[in-house]
Amino acid sequence: MAKELSKGLEIVFLLHFVLGLIIGFIFLFFPEFYCDLFDFEITDHGAFRIIGAASLALGGSSLLAYRSKDWEKAKLFVQMELIWLITAIIAMVWWLVDSGPIAGWWIFGMFAAFLMAFIYFYILQEK
Repeated sequence: MAKELSKGLEIVFLLHFVLGLIIGFIFLFFPEFYCDLFDFEITDHGAFRIIGAASLALGGSSLLAYRSKDWEKAKLFVQMELIWLITAIIAMVWWLVDSGPIAGWWIFGMFAAFLMAFIYFYILQEK
């Protein structure tokens, strides 16, 4: 019998999907909105749009993992998220400490929260 996803992991997947959809849509189509909201001058629309596309793709992957209801099928999505979040956090810290806007720390915090959640549920599901 297949090992089902824990309810907590299902909630993380759904939350990740919703936030990925919102942030991805804003960054892909309206990067100026985010930058104006936090008084950050936009110099490269392309970088924001790529982040938006990645957010939509990763959020969509979380929806697929959630719908699978099976740990063995969802496990690869969690592993991918762990790799993405670790590297994204390193890049975010590098950017924010060097020259990034204060508002970037909000995204960093969101990444860190999802990293902790995915690590926790990965360990829990592997037991």
